[in-house]
Amino acid sequence: MLYKKINIRKIKKSKVLLGLPLALVSLEIYFGTLFGYFITKFLSGKQTGCPGKIKSIAFNVGDYRLHLHHWLLGLMVLIFALWHQFLPFPHFSFGFLGGLIFQGIFSYSDWRRVLIKKDKNKKIN
Repeated sequence: MLYKKINIRKIKKSKVLLGLPLALVSLEIYFGTLFGYFITKFLSGKQTGCPGKIKSIAFNVGDYRLHLHHWLLGLMVLIFALWHQFLPFPHFSFGFLGGLIFQGIFSYSDWRRVLIKKDKNKKIN
């Protein structure tokens, strides 16, 4: 296996420590990030491969499956919002989207698997 075992306690402690400098910069961004992280954690699957309360968005494209992870959708909304400056309460909204993106990347091992080659023997809905 190419990946080392990850110490879960160390990650949880580092997540808390990452929020402290953000709280010093802006409480609005900090609370948006916390809110986005915990709402996303509540609505998404408990671990990789488990369905969440909201169904995943995935498309079949030829021999591949395109999975639009929630962190990727959040990133697209964030970039669009930064470009067009349309979000209400921008600091809180940017924090919320940042929390959503952070949760999607740091909670799942398959976060980078967006385009997946289909197995011909396995049926994918």
